[in-house]
Amino acid sequence: MAAGERDLLELLKFELKFLEDGGYGRSPHTSWRQPLVFEHSLTCLNFGDPLRPHPCSECELMHFVPAELRGQASPCRLIPLTAKGETADYFYRCGTQMELEEALANWLRDQIGGIEEQRAHASQTKGVAAGENRQDGFHTKQQLAFASNLYLLASRHRDNDDYAVAHALYGRALEAAEKVARTEDGRSLMARIRNDQQAVFGILRRGEDGSNRTKSEELQAAGWWD
Repeated sequence: MAAGERDLLELLKFELKFLEDGGYGRSPHTSWRQPLVFEHSLTCLNFGDPLRPHPCSECELMHFVPAELRGQASPCRLIPLTAKGETADYFYRCGTQMELEEALANWLRDQIGGIEEQRAHASQTKGVAAGENRQDGFHTKQQLAFASNLYLLASRHRDNDDYAVAHALYGRALEAAEKVARTEDGRSLMARIRNDQQAVFGILRRGEDGSNRTKSEELQAAGWWD
C-alpha cells in the first residue's frame, strides 16, 4: 500500500472547504433536491454510484457514529453535530438547510481543531506515534475513492464541453491518485486520468491555435470511442 494516505484530518478539512465553497447548494441539474451532507460529497465512497457498492463501514466517518447506530442505513446522518445531539437526520426533518450547514461547519471546525491539538501535543511530548504513518487499508480505499470521484466529476464536465474545468479537475484527480500509486488500482486510475487530461488539453490547444483537428478526432485519439 502507498505511504501517506489521506487520513481523517484531511477528510474533515476537505469537507469543511467543500461546505464553505457552497458544495451543498442545489445542483442546476437537480434543483428540486437539496444535496445530502457527507453522502453527496466527493469524499463519499459511493459518490455518483446509485448501486452503492461500498459498505458504509469502510468510511472513516464511522468513527463519529455512535456504536449502537452503526448498523443503520446512512449512518453518517446520525453523527451528533451539536451539544444537544442534533444530527443531519434531525435537521432534515425538523430544521433548515442553513441551520444544518451552520451546525456542520461548527462540528467540522471543532473536530479539526481537536485532532490538530492532539497531534501537536503527541509530537511534543511523545514524538510521533509508531503507528501514525502505518499503511492502513481504510485510508488507501478512501483515497482511491476520492481520486475516482474527482475523475468522475472531471469527466462529467468534459462531457458537457466544459474543458477548462475538466482539465483542472483531472489535475486534482491525478494528485490524489498519486498517493496510492503503489497499488494496482492506483496505477490504473492514474493512466486513465493522464490519458483523458491529455486529450482535453489537446482540445483546449486546438481552440487556441485554430487547429483543424475536430473534437471528434481528439476524442477518438484519446480512446473515448472507437
